[in-house]
Amino acid sequence: MSTSKPLGLGVIGCGNVLSVYRPLIDRLRARDEVEVVMACGRESQRETALASLGSERFTTADQEVIDCPEVDGVLILTSMPEHARLARAALEAGKHVLLEKPLAITLDDGRGLVELAKRSPGHLVCAPSPP
Repeated sequence: MSTSKPLGLGVIGCGNVLSVYRPLIDRLRARDEVEVVMACGRESQRETALASLGSERFTTADQEVIDCPEVDGVLILTSMPEHARLARAALEAGKHVLLEKPLAITLDDGRGLVELAKRSPGHLVCAPSPP
């Protein structure tokens, strides 16, 4: 069991890709390294997302996750065209960001995120689905 406070995680995107990340989230939760603070998705995903993530808070507004003071890091699992916009907003809010590939759909957006991450207190990580 960890002696430090668990990272407050906000999940944006509760579709099919979330099922790939669930085992990792579950392992981190079991070690008290992560607490899912809030999830964001379509209204039709509310019940399943809350039950599977162990969170009591759900929204359909991505900015609510980014603005939530208890969220330290944001996991972005949305459609690809949303990645850069959401990562930018989270980094500007000082959050850590882990997003499913690709980082962005244009080279300019990708470069902009990398430059922003250099100035942000939050870390930016673009990753393929975990094993």
